[in-house]
Amino acid sequence: MLGINKIKITNSVLRRIAEIDEFKGLWRGLERHTTGLQLLGDVADYGANFSQTLGPLENRPITVDVLCLLNGAELRQKSASSLRYEEITLEIVGDEGFIAALDVAEAALAGPLLERLVQWVNEALAARELHPLLVSAMFMSIFLQIAPFKAGNMGVARFVVMLILLKSGYIYVPYASLAPLMAARAEAVYGALKHNQASLEQAAPDWTLWLDFFLELLCAQKDILQARLYGKGDELKNLPALSARIMTLFKHHQRLQMKDIELLTYGRRATLKLRLAELVKNGYLVRHGSGRATWYALI
Repeated sequence: MLGINKIKITNSVLRRIAEIDEFKGLWRGLERHTTGLQLLGDVADYGANFSQTLGPLENRPITVDVLCLLNGAELRQKSASSLRYEEITLEIVGDEGFIAALDVAEAALAGPLLERLVQWVNEALAARELHPLLVSAMFMSIFLQIAPFKAGNMGVARFVVMLILLKSGYIYVPYASLAPLMAARAEAVYGALKHNQASLEQAAPDWTLWLDFFLELLCAQKDILQARLYGKGDELKNLPALSARIMTLFKHHQRLQMKDIELLTYGRRATLKLRLAELVKNGYLVRHGSGRATWYALI
């Protein structure tokens, strides 16, 4: 079905996997990434929304029922979707509008093919013999060629890629959407999918073009986060964790006094004074009043 033994690990594939894995390690291992992330409200809020949806699924196997739930969420339905029973094509739409339509599996075959695909994904993740970035790449391509739902297939594919990567320790993925990146590369999406589909139909699987595209996409995703994390200068990169905890308080409070911050962070008063002074100096907070009446707010 997939032609795994035909995958060619080129120098560009190795380089991009190494680059993505390096960022994965930095995000997990360096406290300043978490600190910077918490201070970037747009990034944190976006990631929190996806984490709320995907978090409960992280420790569950990927099943057809899960995909039906995700499709229902993608289409903002109150219940899970059903697999399609009519013939469709997969429309590739980019920033400039419609690009092309890709032929997909017959409706009668969509269910059985999807069952085989999710079984393979779960087995591949459990066996750990194939790199999870390659598992996610192959899932997306085959899923889109099956297109098991009447609508919303592209959104579900992106959801499941994030889920696969979360399961594999790429905890940064919910914080930068793949949707605008794919829309900007819509012609490349179509070309790589079409090439991969033709090679599979000819029983001569060629994953090179799709893997190059997919890994470049994930590199662009992590580049966005890296730029956001470091975009506020050296003071943001080196800000202590306590400062991040202070800043998160202002997502729910318009103004806070020292006694409030002490109570909510469990921090030592002397250390809190130091961190608050740094946040005021660096332009994150503004101090009002004096003495015991002093209070802080976002700029």
